[in-house]
Order: sequence, then structure tokens, then C-alpha cells
Amino acid sequence: MKNIRRIAAGMLAAAAVLTPVAAYADTPYAQASAEVDMDGSLIDGSHITDVWHPYRGVYCVSVDESVDFTGPTAIHVTPIGEYSAPRSLSVELNPPSACGEHRLDTIAVYSQVGFKVRGDSAFYLSVS
Repeated sequence: MKNIRRIAAGMLAAAAVLTPVAAYADTPYAQASAEVDMDGSLIDGSHITDVWHPYRGVYCVSVDESVDFTGPTAIHVTPIGEYSAPRSLSVELNPPSACGEHRLDTIAVYSQVGFKVRGDSAFYLSVS
């Protein structure tokens, strides 16, 4: 039993050490990627034309014409940083109103602290 605990503790420690490295990894097979600060500014990005922050907890990311949403597309978002409360992030492709009326090149990112309580957060976004 002690060996299992030691192995589990070692695996958790390895995961904690390796996680930041994976978060900063390039996304060579992604169609687009972005690192967005909690104020809505673009820190780094590829195939991103604009990022704006219209409301608390709402971010809009516009991609260029090279990104193809007609086929199967995976959109992944990961929070960055430490916060006093956990963050829940979700995405919406072609948002109906938050980022402009049905913009076909835009992804809305929603950040929540609790049930229906919006909260700002920095995040990584990738479109594959």
C-alpha cells in the first residue's frame, strides 16, 4: 500500500511539473491559437485578427479567413493564472449577440465564477 501511495505522489508531482510546459507548447496543427489576457488584450496569437472584451466575463476572438469552420472543428479553451474562485470557461461559435450579430469568423469565450456569475480570466484558445 505504501508503494502505491509513493507512486501516486510521484505521478502527481510529475504532472504538476509538466503541466506548465504543456500549456506553453506551440500548437503546430491548430488552425488558430491565442493567448488572451483578462483585460481582453491579445498577448500572442496565430491567425487571430481581433480580440475584444465587451462585458465582464465575455471575450470575442475573431479569426482570419484561413480558418475553416465548415468541416469538423475543435475549439479548446484553458484558463491561465490563479484566482480566488474556480473559473469555468465555455465557447460559442458564431455568437448571436455578445460579439456582434452572427459574425461567422468570431468565437465567444464565456468565463464564469459560479452559477451564472461572470468573472474575467486570462485564457489560451486553440482551434483545430
